[in-house]
Amino acid sequence: MNDKPTNIVFDFGGVLMRHDRQGCLKALRQLLSDEVITNILGFGNDNPNTLRYRFEIGECSRQEFLDSILAHSKPGTTAQQVIDAWNILHAGIDERTWGQLKQLRNQGHRLYLMSNTDDIHWQHTCSLYGDKIGALFDEVFLSFKIGLVKPDEAFFKTVDERMADANQTLFVDDMERNRLVAQASVGWKTYGAIDELTKELTKE
Repeated sequence: MNDKPTNIVFDFGGVLMRHDRQGCLKALRQLLSDEVITNILGFGNDNPNTLRYRFEIGECSRQEFLDSILAHSKPGTTAQQVIDAWNILHAGIDERTWGQLKQLRNQGHRLYLMSNTDDIHWQHTCSLYGDKIGALFDEVFLSFKIGLVKPDEAFFKTVDERMADANQTLFVDDMERNRLVAQASVGWKTYGAIDELTKELTKE
């Protein structure tokens, strides 16, 4: 019998952290035109030339991101207004989810975060949940620090190499394309939601 622990890798937004895309879009529209939101900022746009993509991959700094947005914003817009609107995307993590994570940790599993995120969103996350994340997760892999984003195979391979040796690695991500690349590139077993994962582990 293999008694090595199981590594469980969690996507963050959409799996642990609820998203409020409509609320974020509504706030952004108070500051920016729809064309800027879509084609320059890149909200809802996966084009690698957008500010969002470059920010998530670490190709532009927090200040460069804000300066670029302010250059296209309505007169009188402040950097703090941009930050506040951008952070509305993160709608919180409920206590049930924290409870599930604690249970998995107590069962001896190693927990990891793997997220496409940026410096503004991550600072906001840490201000709210930094202590809990530090206590529950063995390591956090962030796109803007590593310079890679899902579904790039290189991101999955980097995470796979840096995690501790394990019996198996399980991956929870709400995006099918990410799950497919994880399966094909590093052989992780994948789930679309934390409830799906916990139900199967309980069954085992």
